[in-house]
Amino acid sequence: MRRFTIILGIALGAAGLSACSDKSREQTEEAGNAIASDIENAGNNAAARADDALDRAANRIDEAANNAALAAKNAKRAAGRSLENAGEALQK
Repeated sequence: MRRFTIILGIALGAAGLSACSDKSREQTEEAGNAIASDIENAGNNAAARADDALDRAANRIDEAANNAALAAKNAKRAAGRSLENAGEALQK
């Protein structure tokens, strides 16, 4: 009888540890999945922010190029007018 009680106690203890081990394993897996999801989301957010920053930079570069082209066009017109005025002055 005593032997049966000891064996039963060991069996119940092993079953309890097994249940705890499975639960711990499940919780660890869930935590790992949550961490992986957080890392993926952080990477996606960083990529989106970098993409937005590059878009803004490209827009500013385009704007600067357009402004430079307009300034060159205006300078060309001004130089042409100056030459015309100089030519008219010489003809007088």
